[in-house]
Amino acid sequence: MQRFYPNLQAIEQQTKQLDHAQCTHCRQFQQLVSHGFIHKKRVGAEPEAVGKRVFCSNRHHRTGCGRTMQLYMDVTIRYLHHAGCALAVFVLSLMAGMTIQGAYHHATGAATPRHAYRWLDRLGAQLSVYRSLSHRPPLPDAAHAIAARRPERIVSLMSTFEALLQRFGQPLCAAYQSQLQRPLL
Repeated sequence: MQRFYPNLQAIEQQTKQLDHAQCTHCRQFQQLVSHGFIHKKRVGAEPEAVGKRVFCSNRHHRTGCGRTMQLYMDVTIRYLHHAGCALAVFVLSLMAGMTIQGAYHHATGAATPRHAYRWLDRLGAQLSVYRSLSHRPPLPDAAHAIAARRPERIVSLMSTFEALLQRFGQPLCAAYQSQLQRPLL
């Protein structure tokens, strides 16, 4: 079953056709039930619906596994308060030469870059996944890294994201998650 959709209407359409869908865990048909919306808190606003839960029902004479799946909009990154476009703006700002604090402030408007380092750690943990998408991932230019005086992990992240942008284009997060059906982070 597809996990990422372009909008809530597409998710709603999918949840109306669950009789024909297969559970990704137990592989049974006709056991899935729509289980409500997933909401995400927004700064200074009401929580916003970003997806829906689907339950493989083991109740009322159903034989499902009882597990829940989440269907998300492709601009959403799970466990992140900001949308995927903020993460893309952060990385693009780093690629443009901004400092970590400046890039994070530009992407989110936050005064402190506390979460920027968490984002960098999570992006660094996924670096091998991103680089495996191309058969010959670009190597960071050593002369460019020395001239820019950037840490090696940021230089390798920037070169990897240049290749991702060439492959998926903009908006990076939505295109990546829609095409590969896996989360960016």
